[in-house]
Amino acid sequence: MSCPKSYRQGRPCAHLATQSSTRARAAPASTIRIVSSLAALGLCTASAQTLAACTVPGSWVDSYGGNVSVAAALTGTMRLPYCGASHSLTITLVGTSGFNVDARYSGGSDCQGFVERLTFSADCKSATGTYTNDDGNTGTDTWTRTGPTIALTRASLTSITATGAPAGGVFDFSTVLLSGANVATLAQADGFTNRSNPDQLTLTAPGGGGGPSPGGLERLVAKYTVDGVDATNDLNTLATFGMSCYMVALEADYGAPPAACSATRIGGVSYTGALTDPNGLTGSYCASFIANVRLQGTGQLNAGGFINYSPATGLMTPVPAVTGADGTAVIAGGSVARDRAIIPGRGVLVDVDGVGNGLLANDTGGAIRGYRLDLFNGAGRAACAGYTNPHGVGACQTPQGTTCPGSALR
Repeated sequence: MSCPKSYRQGRPCAHLATQSSTRARAAPASTIRIVSSLAALGLCTASAQTLAACTVPGSWVDSYGGNVSVAAALTGTMRLPYCGASHSLTITLVGTSGFNVDARYSGGSDCQGFVERLTFSADCKSATGTYTNDDGNTGTDTWTRTGPTIALTRASLTSITATGAPAGGVFDFSTVLLSGANVATLAQADGFTNRSNPDQLTLTAPGGGGGPSPGGLERLVAKYTVDGVDATNDLNTLATFGMSCYMVALEADYGAPPAACSATRIGGVSYTGALTDPNGLTGSYCASFIANVRLQGTGQLNAGGFINYSPATGLMTPVPAVTGADGTAVIAGGSVARDRAIIPGRGVLVDVDGVGNGLLANDTGGAIRGYRLDLFNGAGRAACAGYTNPHGVGACQTPQGTTCPGSALR
């Protein structure tokens, strides 16, 4: 049996047989295990697309368990598990196809120096070749790239932290619009630069005011570059919701029919005067009240009972309580109407920065489309008076497929 790479010939090495056999893994299987473990931790390794020409700087692991770190100057270190100290490395490129390694050891008599020549794989993620120890012992070896890596965490809906390894790299962040238009902008937090590690980002939703407008969905692309090698994380999407307000229309807010009805204007149409037996009801009602029941979906009569408007039938019928489209009670300040294409599930809680956490999405509305939520705020015109229709960065506590992501980042 030959002693493994760098182990000094003439010293007993039989005890290394089991260790050596487990270290000598095939490159493809090793790569799969490394990538899977990094993905489980929310880390991404460099993609082949970022390596137009293969590069050596970065972090590697070799077939014998050696941890390799190569700097931009093509010098580095290798720490083998059976050597008491690290080897110092000098790298020489062989065109664009591979590189030569001269490894020197000054840690004592337990290990020795060696040289090896390695050729890059087609995807640049590994390099395979042969080594020769100083005593002439030879063998095969594969280096597999393990870094750099980038990890993302979220302290709040509007604060993201990025951590890169190894140290000394540069961050770059961008977003890609996937749906809608009014999405949050991304910026580095005060006191941080693209060389801060960890780096911190802030998300700022567009301002409100004016009529209600939906938000949108964007993809976060985070990149960490060390010595010309990129680690990219583009696994996460961020939602921004446009908010509006709805309420139960109170009959008392609109005057007394037939002669004392106040006017209201909805969608450019003015509603005045009184109506007799409108939408299946019996009696005289102010047109402004009926128009607002159609708009809000529910009204409360002077006598105290509730009526519900059905867009499908055009009728208003008595109901015992105010419920959402999902059949559960709406809560003032705690329930929202949503687009089922965005939040299809029932009982889903939504967090929206600046609006509230744990909002129950249990209602729908004809005008609620895309990344828009309609907040139920109670009964009467005062419930929504002065509402500014803000936008807010949001997340579903139970993620809804690709349309409404959770707050946790991968």
